[in-house]
Amino acid sequence: MESVSRFRFRNHSEEIGDDDSAERHTSADSSSITSEEDPDLEFQSMTAKGVQHLCSELLELKRESDEDFQKIISSNYTAFLAIVKEIDCLKNEALRLKNLASSQRRIVEDIRDGISSCFLSEQNLNSVPEEPSHDQPSSPTVLEKHTESVSEILDNLLREQRLDDAITLLDMEAEFVQTLQSGGSLSSDQLMSYNSTMLEKKSILSDRLVSMAKHPRISAPELQKVLIGLCQLGDNRLATQLMLRYYRIRTASLISDLSSSKELPHAHYIREVARFVCSTISQAATSFVALNGETRSYTSELTQWAFEEIDMVADCFGKHVNAVPEISGRLSAAVDATKIVTSYCSLLEAQRIFLQPHLIEQIYPCIEEVLQLHIDHLSRVVSIFTSSESWILGRYYVSGILTGQSCVIVDQQPEFFFLTNSGRKFATLFQSVVEELSPLIGFQMESLVLKGIVDLFVSYVDIHESALTGKTDAADRGSPRIGLSEFPIQGVSVLANMSTLAQFFSGIVRNVFNGVDHLDSEINNHIILTQNIYSRLKASFLDQFIANIFSSDPANESASETDMIPSVPYLKLQKLTEDDSIDSSWLMSLLVEAMSEAFRWISTKSAVWRISEENLANHSAELMQFTLDVQFLLEVSRRDGYLSDGVVNIAGDIMARIETAFLSAGQNPLRDLEESEWPADAASLALDKLQELREKELLEDENAREDENVYGVDIPLNDRDEPAIGEASATAIDGN
Repeated sequence: MESVSRFRFRNHSEEIGDDDSAERHTSADSSSITSEEDPDLEFQSMTAKGVQHLCSELLELKRESDEDFQKIISSNYTAFLAIVKEIDCLKNEALRLKNLASSQRRIVEDIRDGISSCFLSEQNLNSVPEEPSHDQPSSPTVLEKHTESVSEILDNLLREQRLDDAITLLDMEAEFVQTLQSGGSLSSDQLMSYNSTMLEKKSILSDRLVSMAKHPRISAPELQKVLIGLCQLGDNRLATQLMLRYYRIRTASLISDLSSSKELPHAHYIREVARFVCSTISQAATSFVALNGETRSYTSELTQWAFEEIDMVADCFGKHVNAVPEISGRLSAAVDATKIVTSYCSLLEAQRIFLQPHLIEQIYPCIEEVLQLHIDHLSRVVSIFTSSESWILGRYYVSGILTGQSCVIVDQQPEFFFLTNSGRKFATLFQSVVEELSPLIGFQMESLVLKGIVDLFVSYVDIHESALTGKTDAADRGSPRIGLSEFPIQGVSVLANMSTLAQFFSGIVRNVFNGVDHLDSEINNHIILTQNIYSRLKASFLDQFIANIFSSDPANESASETDMIPSVPYLKLQKLTEDDSIDSSWLMSLLVEAMSEAFRWISTKSAVWRISEENLANHSAELMQFTLDVQFLLEVSRRDGYLSDGVVNIAGDIMARIETAFLSAGQNPLRDLEESEWPADAASLALDKLQELREKELLEDENAREDENVYGVDIPLNDRDEPAIGEASATAIDGN
């Protein structure tokens, strides 16, 4: 039609005019000849030319119209053939329905005639007396004829693959049999024969549907149609089994394709598996409802099948996590994968399918194994960065240590945390692990998370114990070497670091597991265990502290009372009290406890109590030295501010016991010294001189640092030898 629309008639008058003008201008001589010709001939010539042009235009228009018509026919021929075929199909379907209606009408007529004949037969039997029976072949009953007719129709329908019509006919027959049974006009043999024939046809039809359902290329809509047919036949369980078989094959095929695919990124593998499997379960549940109705609950067979599908997801979960080459990356991969698979499982809850608990149960062993490997790896990392620990405390702002959820671990946070270098690193590491594991708490894995962080904390606590006691377990022989602490300064640092981390651990655990009520008892047990470990470490420190104080033999046993000097240490205690990198209140509490333990030890375990009265005269100098040391410790405690009433009472009891021992032996060496207030004056004088010596050392240290800054000379301060306790005391007193 496009060529027709482009076509335009010519203006013939203009063309004729043009031709005439051309002819007029051809030659000047021709004008005279033309003027002499006949006017009729000229008019006829012009008319012929116009007709000729018009005919040519019409021929051209006809030719283009024929071409357009052929194109239209070619383009619509395919649709025309399809319509013709569809009309043929409709005719066949109408004919089939007509035949079916005729068959049904014939069946109904047979049933009607049979019922009428039965009624008439009963009347004749009631009115006519019985006659002797003769052995004549009985004619087929109405039900037998009906059975034969229905059987023939079913055979034809099965032969023609018209399974839907066969199912419809069987449904009608079921209603027919119920009608006959309600009438009570049929014998049991007749019904048995009829039912046997119908069951046989039903079995054939069911086998045909099962064969179609098991075809490997059947689509989901075709399968649903077949399964509905089976349900109409009463085989709902078989239909459900075939449906689950179909979706199981689909799931296995897709997982196999994903596992062998090299184009799919590793991070997307578990997401695709979980998405497809949960989508398959959802489709199966929808199909089950379509087959059995919305009011029916899911069968145990469907539930077990769904569990097995989730088991396939759990298996892929383990492969996905273990495929991560780095141990440190497996835990994060496991946590992320857990979030993914549980999120897809939660979508099924809208269809009353609750699979998340079963999924968690299946992936729990994998996560437990990965978490244990991760904690073991981090324990080795902690051992590595602790191997170079000098156990020197530092003061760190709490805001710089706590991150994320840990910022609210305690109600009243201190301004500073007093930690060693390894303690600061461990606090950062511990928080990162807790934040990484905290999502698992929402997946009923809180016990696993608690065990993991407790194991990590205990691994660092064991290093404290090894550093404090100098003992290393056989299991730790292959671990990095742990530097042993030097008492009492480094021992106090170990305890201070442990005290801070114990508070830190308690606050984080309570904050992370807030609301997990069923773990309260277990959490309290772990916190109590941590406190017990700290108490055990503190008791070990106090034992070694006391052993260091009283390890040396009393000095100056032959000296007179006025020449005696204290034999117990003081300088290192003074260093602790002057250090601003430690919590002073905690330190004072520790020193009060240390002095209390020291005086308890003196009052019960000192060697002076083993001196008998007979040998008291030979050990009077030892007892005098003991008295001076007790007085010296009292004076140190009083000046440094950690003297308690309990220590004063114990010291008074000790002095009373010493005096009683002398009196019982007939001696009283302290009587002549009471006027000079010995040993209090001697202890005070020794303490003054020791403090002067300490100030002198501090001044020398400061000068050495200035020399280092000026001349660039590195003079290690720790390399300068300190005088021994007895030597320091003697130097101070001799300097007087």
